[in-house]
Amino acid sequence: MRPSIRRAKIAAVLLTAAGCSGISTRSERAAREDLASAGSAYRPEGKRPELPVLTERSTLADLLRYALLNNPEVEAAFEEWRAAVEEIAVERSYPDPMFTLSAEIGRRIESLVPMLGTDPMQSWPLPVKLRLRGDAAAAEAEARRALFEERLLETAVAVKRAYNEFAALGEEIRWTREAVAILDDAERLARARLAVGKVTQQDVLRAQMERDRLRVDLENLDDSRRPLEARLRRALGMEAGEVLPPFAFRLEMSRLEITQESILALAMARNPRLNAMRSEVDQAIALYGLARKAWIPDFSFGLGADVKGAPVMWMPSFGFTLPIWRDKIAAEIARAGARAGAARARLNAEALDLAVRFAEVAFAWREADRNVRLFGERLIPKAEAALASARAGYEGGIAGFLDLLEAERTLLEFRIGHARAIGARETRFAELSIAIAGRWPEGVERIFETDSMEG
Repeated sequence: MRPSIRRAKIAAVLLTAAGCSGISTRSERAAREDLASAGSAYRPEGKRPELPVLTERSTLADLLRYALLNNPEVEAAFEEWRAAVEEIAVERSYPDPMFTLSAEIGRRIESLVPMLGTDPMQSWPLPVKLRLRGDAAAAEAEARRALFEERLLETAVAVKRAYNEFAALGEEIRWTREAVAILDDAERLARARLAVGKVTQQDVLRAQMERDRLRVDLENLDDSRRPLEARLRRALGMEAGEVLPPFAFRLEMSRLEITQESILALAMARNPRLNAMRSEVDQAIALYGLARKAWIPDFSFGLGADVKGAPVMWMPSFGFTLPIWRDKIAAEIARAGARAGAARARLNAEALDLAVRFAEVAFAWREADRNVRLFGERLIPKAEAALASARAGYEGGIAGFLDLLEAERTLLEFRIGHARAIGARETRFAELSIAIAGRWPEGVERIFETDSMEG
């Protein structure tokens, strides 16, 4: 056989080896299917889908969809998940083979030996070790998936929180303006009574002072929009220079369709952070199984040929590691076992923290709900009646102007308290149902089509 033919055959072997593909594991296939399913909704064809156009008529659902698709922290979490899925193939694959070329050179080339084999510095493990490494990487990818899901839900809660705060602020401004109008009317009434000598100038001055104070409150309330706009813009993923449309924020009360006990049960099963901790336990278990295989030798091989010889001399080689250090193997197993134990302990601690967080947010929700009913059903109607009575009494000369001012202040306080209580109630409910229980926000196309995201 001519040397050129022999070299061509060797080159063909090398090209064939360079085009090889590994065998994917079941966990890798499941991870890729999950990523493809979520990516088809979040980044179809690898691109961000068209965002809804935000106008003054945009609904809360429009803002949620815009934020979930545009927020950079959500996108970063998605890319980290995607990278973790690709890492599975890296971990379950054999190291690259190595091509070496050696020669003996005197006055001329005495021998020329190309060799294809394993890297002498990196032996090849048996398939069982690769599978365990792939399982550990798949568990890491599952944890990244859960963190991406958590970032989605936290972004939804951030949008709802800003929306509710804006809506409550709008109500505060509306009721404060109405209080200013009430004081304008009270000042006119005081001036009329002053003109006929029934009251002193002091009543007019009191009305003016109270009105001036409320006008400054209005300026402060209007200025407080700026930090709210910054928080909403951050949740939406909008740059600082982008202008938010004048949204029509509406303070609406949602209905609790499930019990708090069922929310806690959902949280223990669906909470993304808890699921991430479960995946860390799975990863630690896989690495523990890998450590228990440390006594199995890794191997190396190679095949070379002296292409200058006639006939060609073939030189196969084979070797394997000798895992003789029993104390080292025992230490690796003990270390992996300790890390698995630590992962289980962190999972238990996270479950306890979740229960505490649920209890705190549930209490805040119940407190806000009680305040909503207190202000709306009892205090505001009585304060309105008290204001009407005080005005009639002042007109009739049987009540003083301070009684009228106090009635106006009380009504304004109750109306503002009612608006804030509704905003707090809705925000706490969003934290309970979305961030803690892992339920998908209503009115928005789902990115995950699994039971864990059903709302």
